[in-house]
Amino acid sequence: IMQVLSQRALEGLRTYVYKPGGYTWLDHAHTPFWNWLTAQLPMWLAPNLITLSGLLVTFVAYFTMWYEIPEFAGVAPRYAYIFAGASILIYTNLDCIDGKQARRTNSSSPLGQLFDHGCDAIALHVMLTFVQAAINMPSSVLTSVAGIAVYLPWMVSHWEEYHTGILMYGDGHFGILEANYVLAAVTFVSGIFGPGIWDYRLTNLVATWPYKDMGLKHALIIFAAIVALVQFYGQMRRVFLNHWTSLPAAERGHKELGNAARLKHLAYALLLMALGAVYLADDKLKPGQARLATLLYGLVYAVVATQLIMDHMCKEPFRPPLFPLSVLACAAANSLAEVVDSRMVAVGGVAIMVVYYGIYVSTIVNQVCAFLGIKCFSITPKRA
Repeated sequence: IMQVLSQRALEGLRTYVYKPGGYTWLDHAHTPFWNWLTAQLPMWLAPNLITLSGLLVTFVAYFTMWYEIPEFAGVAPRYAYIFAGASILIYTNLDCIDGKQARRTNSSSPLGQLFDHGCDAIALHVMLTFVQAAINMPSSVLTSVAGIAVYLPWMVSHWEEYHTGILMYGDGHFGILEANYVLAAVTFVSGIFGPGIWDYRLTNLVATWPYKDMGLKHALIIFAAIVALVQFYGQMRRVFLNHWTSLPAAERGHKELGNAARLKHLAYALLLMALGAVYLADDKLKPGQARLATLLYGLVYAVVATQLIMDHMCKEPFRPPLFPLSVLACAAANSLAEVVDSRMVAVGGVAIMVVYYGIYVSTIVNQVCAFLGIKCFSITPKRA
């Protein structure tokens, strides 16, 4: 039987305490609504079921969009864009009330936090495909830049949490909620005006604009890249300006800490981004390959992110799963060298990663549930 977590890791997980930070004005503005929404929920409803329900809605929208625009480029019926945008809003708001439901029902556990962020890692891939379809962009260097611009700060935020003990939702001005709302807004705009709106030339708005071929979609990608760099700078600054000894002793456990460990762990994350940038930039795609290629990267990203989150929560050394990274590395190398049929590589890579990810996640959930004496999708009464 596969074991992902050691006994030491499980013991470390038991004492995990979640410490969020960096809430923005939009987070605070939503709090009364989230409190009201949570109060309407039945007391038997397990928090993880709330998160999963939101994720399943995005999955339905994801496969609907895949069916309508299999190559990302093209025009889908407007309902598909509206549904995609609505699914982002549904997932985002349900994701923000699961913790409140856990506290309300006295069912908070480390599994809830792990399950929540694990779902977020997959949802991120789903949302990015919505936007790529909404702006009518086939796979290219530009779509690769746009995707990595969102993937990078999300991953690095969990690297920051590993080394500081605090998960920053933003810098106080722009955070995860704002980012998700921007993604939803992009899909809604395409649903209302059609995806052609994103081809609107900036010279039509500013006659003296020097780049005549630049459209709104290009401005959106540049905006995403700038926001990512600003967030990345803030993350670097917060981590490296704090000495590792400022991390409370209870938070250190068996973690690898210090500047050398920080750089090593960051290098793992940047390697994942680099491989993804190369693979997602491939524009020599066969029919049906574009969606498979992005899904392959999304699954590898989700596994590495989940491992980082789990190692933080268990206070263990970060050990990125090498097998998923090697699958991505092979696919990226083949996209450059074209040694074998790249579509078959994408099909095989996705098949391997779906099985790997399913076994990996279910094993973790089963181990944690058995150790803590709880169930994932129902509320277990607390022992007296």
